[in-house]
Amino acid sequence: MLCWWMTANWDGWYMKTLMYNIFAYGINYLTHEVLGHNFVGGVFWFVLYDVKRELGAWFHTLAGNGVETLVPLSLYLYLLRIAGGRYLTPFVLYWLGTTLYGAGRYALDARACSLPLTSSDMMTNYAPGEICGDWNHILEPLGLLEYDQIIGMTFIALGMFCALMALWSIYEGWFRNHPIQATNSADF
Repeated sequence: MLCWWMTANWDGWYMKTLMYNIFAYGINYLTHEVLGHNFVGGVFWFVLYDVKRELGAWFHTLAGNGVETLVPLSLYLYLLRIAGGRYLTPFVLYWLGTTLYGAGRYALDARACSLPLTSSDMMTNYAPGEICGDWNHILEPLGLLEYDQIIGMTFIALGMFCALMALWSIYEGWFRNHPIQATNSADF
């Protein structure tokens, strides 16, 4: 019931437009496919190819979503530490939200395998549902495939939370600008 309510009310056209647009798609595609699967996943595949081929393939698959999530998360944590970082945090939080939202959509589809893969847009000609996505290959060896709905809804909820926090950080960082006040030793 909760899954239906969240999908019907929060996953309408406005959420898809907000979280799945060309700006978010482009940067998420590049971090997922190029940096995640091809670079980081390729290293795991190469290192583990002779030792444990299945483990190398699993890490290769996990690297796509893992790197796609870790890059904006690391950048956000870095921006929290530097002066002036609050002006960029809304964009990075939005990026993190779209990443988690996309991961949630594909995790929800782990058993059904009905969504088209992002690689089918540019690199292959797979029809929707012809092959299963990453989350099927991530959750199946762990025995968590039957929990794909819970995992997917958790990612979608986290993605929406990050998007709301991006809006809040615009308000806090830009409109309620709290300048850092220098303290004088005479004030103490």
